[in-house]
Amino acid sequence: MGINVNSLIAAASKKLGIPEEKLRKAVSDGNVSELRSYLNDADRAKLDRAVNDKDLAETVKKRYMSGK
Repeated sequence: MGINVNSLIAAASKKLGIPEEKLRKAVSDGNVSELRSYLNDADRAKLDRAVNDKDLAETVKKRYMSGK
């Protein structure tokens, strides 16, 4: 099962209230600071915890990126 990145970016842009192309560029460039700037404090803290959780990262990698 692959991730439909276009659908994910479209949904995230609506949720965050930012233009889709601006979000797409930040994702494409790997600009985490730009992405974090759109989050409120609570969501930023959740993202930070998720990014720093090695077990979660490995689970996501195995589930969505196997064979790549």
